[in-house]
Amino acid sequence: MVAVMAGCGGVGGTPGTDTDTGSSTTGIPGVTSVSAGATETGPTTGSTTDEAVKFDLGGGPGSATDSEGASDTSVCADADVTFEPQIPTVLLLIDQSGSMTTQFGNTDRWEAVYNALLDEDDGLVPHLEGQVRFGMALYTSFEGDQGGECPVITETPPALDNYQAIAASWDASQPEDETPTGESIAAVTPTLVMDPTEGNKIIVLATDGEPDTCAEPNPQNGQEESVEAAAAAFAQGVRTYVISVGNEVSDQHLQDVANAGAGVGPGDPDAPFYKADDAQALADAFADIVDGVRDCKLTLDGTVSEGGEDQCTVYVNGMVVPFGDEDGWQLNNPGEVELVGDACDAIQNGEVQVSIKCACGVVVPPG
Repeated sequence: MVAVMAGCGGVGGTPGTDTDTGSSTTGIPGVTSVSAGATETGPTTGSTTDEAVKFDLGGGPGSATDSEGASDTSVCADADVTFEPQIPTVLLLIDQSGSMTTQFGNTDRWEAVYNALLDEDDGLVPHLEGQVRFGMALYTSFEGDQGGECPVITETPPALDNYQAIAASWDASQPEDETPTGESIAAVTPTLVMDPTEGNKIIVLATDGEPDTCAEPNPQNGQEESVEAAAAAFAQGVRTYVISVGNEVSDQHLQDVANAGAGVGPGDPDAPFYKADDAQALADAFADIVDGVRDCKLTLDGTVSEGGEDQCTVYVNGMVVPFGDEDGWQLNNPGEVELVGDACDAIQNGEVQVSIKCACGVVVPPG
């Protein structure tokens, strides 16, 4: 996301003249470009379009005009930006081992994962397929390397509105044999690394047992390979979250994978992992992960002068959100605002109008 803050002086063309519009590519989902300029026909401050955000800073509200009708560019103009929800890419990496037929409450583990993700009424994928680029990869092996191909991956590439393709792949599959988790993480990581779309790239691993390897399908000694694969994915910009379907995966292994998948270093707080003992807990785990992957950090077009944050006001959907509050905003560095608490929830759960207004001289333009 990009927030563009209007400071004093020198931004855009000279008011009252016909100028070309200068533009910059933001590289942020939902805001494809930001432009500043002035026109002869009376610019509007804070106007928006479907694909771009324009700021015409001459002659708008708050401008000054001299006796000859020329506008003064040394005054501040407000900038209102509409933020589209960030669209993450989420690859659902699902354990297809034979133990997924184990009883899980009133159903089995395989069916519980289906219900959480693909049930037409309550599943996460049909509910969010227009807001998240979902893909799915089912993984197993048949006696590891001894059975030929390993891992065996049934993959549906990520896309928006992908429910039908994912559901068809699931319907054609069933639990099979082994659990080569590390090799499977490594096998699907390139799908996300090479994905050209903007937004976070996420693997959500759901498994019901300790991992094995292609070289050694029995016993289940693939913990190190799984952790290394999650760390390698993170190094390439892909985060891995892990859910245990049932209680047969050790907390230590889950924690190790979660930490590796989040790039946790020595002395850093542990990353969360999820252990679902029933169908509702499983559905909640998937939802918690996917809801949380939209970014609440706003990169500013300019920087806030040291100590100037108390002269800035942030609005979410027209309401002031307080600076330094657990449900407001904070300045992570001079060029980055982060919404937190309820303000962040608004960003993650839908389209939001965000405005940032600062006193004259507080914002230093880029360059």
